[in-house]
Amino acid sequence: MHNPLLTSYVLPPFQKIQPKHMVPAIQYSIKNLQKFIKKITSQTHPYTWENLCQPIAEAKNSLMKIWSPIKHLNAVNNTKEIRKSYEQSLHLISQYNNWITHHKKLYQSYKTLKNSTNYLQLTPNQKKSLKNILRDFKLSGIHLSKNKKKKYQQITSELSTLSTKYENNILDATMGWEKTITKKNMLNGVPKNILKNIQSKHKKTNQKQWTITLNLPIYLAILTYCENEKIRKECYYAYNTRASNQGPNANKWDNEPIMKKILKLRIQLANLLGFPTYAHQSLTTKTEKNPQKILSFLNKLLKYAKHKGKKELKQLKLFVKKKYQKNTMYPWDITFYSEKQKQHLFAIDNEKIKSYFPVNQVLQGLFEITKRIYQITFIQKTHIQTWHPHVQFYNIYNSKNQLQGSIYLDIYTRQNKRSGAWMEEYVEYMHLSNKKIQKPVAYIICNFHPPNNNKPTLLTHQEIITLFHEFGHGLHHILAQKNTPGISGINGIPWDIIEFPSQFMENYCWQKTSLKIISKNHITQKSIPQKHLIKILKTKNHHSGLFILYQLQLSLFDFILHYQKKSQKIQKIYEKVRKKISIFPYIPWKRSQNTFSHIFSGEYAAGYYSYLWANKLAINAWYKFQKEGILNQNTGKSFLKNILSMGGSQNPIKLFKKFLGKKPTLYKMLKYYNLIQKKNNTIHNKNHK
Repeated sequence: MHNPLLTSYVLPPFQKIQPKHMVPAIQYSIKNLQKFIKKITSQTHPYTWENLCQPIAEAKNSLMKIWSPIKHLNAVNNTKEIRKSYEQSLHLISQYNNWITHHKKLYQSYKTLKNSTNYLQLTPNQKKSLKNILRDFKLSGIHLSKNKKKKYQQITSELSTLSTKYENNILDATMGWEKTITKKNMLNGVPKNILKNIQSKHKKTNQKQWTITLNLPIYLAILTYCENEKIRKECYYAYNTRASNQGPNANKWDNEPIMKKILKLRIQLANLLGFPTYAHQSLTTKTEKNPQKILSFLNKLLKYAKHKGKKELKQLKLFVKKKYQKNTMYPWDITFYSEKQKQHLFAIDNEKIKSYFPVNQVLQGLFEITKRIYQITFIQKTHIQTWHPHVQFYNIYNSKNQLQGSIYLDIYTRQNKRSGAWMEEYVEYMHLSNKKIQKPVAYIICNFHPPNNNKPTLLTHQEIITLFHEFGHGLHHILAQKNTPGISGINGIPWDIIEFPSQFMENYCWQKTSLKIISKNHITQKSIPQKHLIKILKTKNHHSGLFILYQLQLSLFDFILHYQKKSQKIQKIYEKVRKKISIFPYIPWKRSQNTFSHIFSGEYAAGYYSYLWANKLAINAWYKFQKEGILNQNTGKSFLKNILSMGGSQNPIKLFKKFLGKKPTLYKMLKYYNLIQKKNNTIHNKNHK
């Protein structure tokens, strides 16, 4: 059988890859890699970077070039056949990872190089990469006894399977609910483009009907704009009980037993490696090692956010009572009336504003902004094999017209595609031993509504923020120009820093200059008027206290969940955190933790706080850009030199200090979100480090 995954390629042959190719390709690649490692570790001459680290890195890279498209297709085209092949492939990858991380001869080979005179010949980047390799061996239990290693392998293999099952349940639960509406007036208030996208005709009667699903763009449109409270409640109920023992599909795809097992296994894993909790284990690869300092940061932020959040909720309730004669607001009302309040306060018309942000114009504007800051150019390439006709491909060139890297851009929602937005690498930047250079490639994924009847997709301001955020991740991977394997691209970067460049890019969505660049009315071709720009900017801190409170609730729930020595009831911890933070009424049936992919099937376990932690850096960096010019090339050059281009080569806090000239402060973050209380018209910058 001809297997496209086993051919030589620079970019994956997506149109040729079939589920039947996946498992054989992984089996073949792993078998060859194991033979190769046996050969490398059997050599008798002294180890060097060139005869040990580099060839093994390239061999692993060859496996990842096969595994990455398989993993990616499972996320963006999750058919039954692909899912089955992916799960079998994942099991093989898990076995391989356990094999290589417990390979004593390989570990000893790396240690021998570290302790030899040849180590002195290594570059600083190579030394950093080797340091990470040895650290990861220890974190994988290389020093464990034979029985404990076996236990470690059982745990990690089971965790891998459970995480996949957790994610599959969410996808199935999301696709497993829909509601058909036959009377259009039940959807009064919902934007026209959403109605067109969900409209169809009844097969027998040929009458118009509208099908609501839990795909995020549709769900958010219903919660934000639908005037029918009953419909809002039904959607909210279905969405917030997905994959649980509650709701319309109770127990069908329940993730609770899986979550319990995951937590129990994580505690066992941490204890096996000598850590008191999984949080301690998680922090070993982050910039902050002390759990108490994380909690202190979150609790200090909570003090300010809760005060503002309470004030915002009180104002919202007063508005609803006065304007709509409604004394009680339920959770499915908050988004709806918050939008109404925003329209009332700022006279903002989201439909008019959207007309100035057709997706292609936003993309071209985003490319123009990055060109002005970093002197890079995006050139679209056609005739590249992709997994769907909507997927676009771009090469990125530097100021010398040299190829820096490439991105796949998949921004529209569809069936069998995981919800949310993310960036993932295909390959990292690497100088190969055959003198060729492997350029970095990334996937950028969003879930916006696709074009309808040849009309362009118009983006909401929040969707623009999402796009800029993911591009921030993509730029971080592509522009990190360290060619040493393991520290190039986003590799080797502590996870509590990983959100820094992405959250930094979000700031361009709140500036007149950049908003003008990304806007052009899809009919008149005119840029967005000044009056609309002013309205958008005025909404920046509308309910910022409530937003930070929500992020704090997720962050503290995650951290406390993993900062325990014995597994406790998840719902009990969730309620404890909710009681401490939330200012909304209690809903006994809500199970949002059952779809908390970031921590149960992603890489944010005991690390969701990273969004707030890294945002402190992003905001401090942004103030420098505001002072010197948000499109200032010199400031952009410094940011590129000290932050983006460095990959995982150095301590990111030290790099940040090189860029800013000082440490980041919490004060700037509090000021940014307008969380500081003014006393006698003076803001005191004291004890906000």
